[in-house]
Formats: sequence, structure tokens, C-alpha cells
Amino acid sequence: MKTLTALAFIASTSAAIAGGASYDVSGSTVGKSENQYMPLGETHVFVDLKSTYTLPENGSPLDGMTGDCLGSMQIALGAGASGMGVCTWSDADGDTWFGPWNVTGMTPERASVGTWYVSGGTGKFANATGGGTFTTATNPETGDSKLDVLGSVAVN
Repeated sequence: MKTLTALAFIASTSAAIAGGASYDVSGSTVGKSENQYMPLGETHVFVDLKSTYTLPENGSPLDGMTGDCLGSMQIALGAGASGMGVCTWSDADGDTWFGPWNVTGMTPERASVGTWYVSGGTGKFANATGGGTFTTATNPETGDSKLDVLGSVAVN
């Protein structure tokens, strides 16, 4: 899901981040998924999810953070989707923020929708909080995965 040019900016703004601020992480990005699909009859599919993304570039010190996301999801024809997992986001200094996500449904185009929140971090993100919503869709043939995210991360 992408390399961004804000790494030097992140390093130069560590003091500002440490002082406490909230940063918008809303935007779209494309990453790679190595999902395993396990059909169960004609109406259910279980998916073992593993994706890598880069946060959308929107001028924040979080630009360019790489995220590894793991989880699982069940898709039931006519009933939608549900699932859960966790993402860990790392910056160029090796500091991270992390948190769970939950799939709460699907769009008519079969993209997964859900919520995410920040449950902790390391280094400059040790007291991070935040959250939002997401929509994601993966092409099972290529592994290309589009992530649309809305929300923010606060660093105290």
C-alpha cells in the first residue's frame, strides 16, 4: 500500500508530535494483500487477511507510516460480512501505534466496511488514541487492496 515522501518531515517534527496533537489520517491508498480464501459451501467464505499499506499523504507527520494488518473475516451471501484484526503502523524511527479493526458489513460492490481505533503505541506514540472508519476491497487475483480511511490519531 505505498511509499510517501514525508519521512524526513516525520523525523524533524518529533518534538511537535511529543507535545500533543491530533492528526487526520483520512484518505485513500493502495496496498498488497496475501489473503487466503476458504469457501464453506455455496453461501460462506472465510478469509485469512494479511495486508500492508502506507498511510495516505495529507500533510501530517503521520504521512508515509507503513501498516501491517492481520485478521480474519467471514462473508455470508445475503448476510454481509463480519471480522476483526489488528494493524501496527511504523514510522521511519521505528516508533509505532497500533489498534484493532472490526468489519461490520459490505458495500453493494463487495468492499468491506468497518471501524478502527488506536489502543497503544511505542516511542513518541506511547499514549496515542484515536479511531475512525474504513472501506477496503482486495482483488483476489492480483492482491491489490484499496483502503479508504476516515479518522484521526492523537498523540499526547
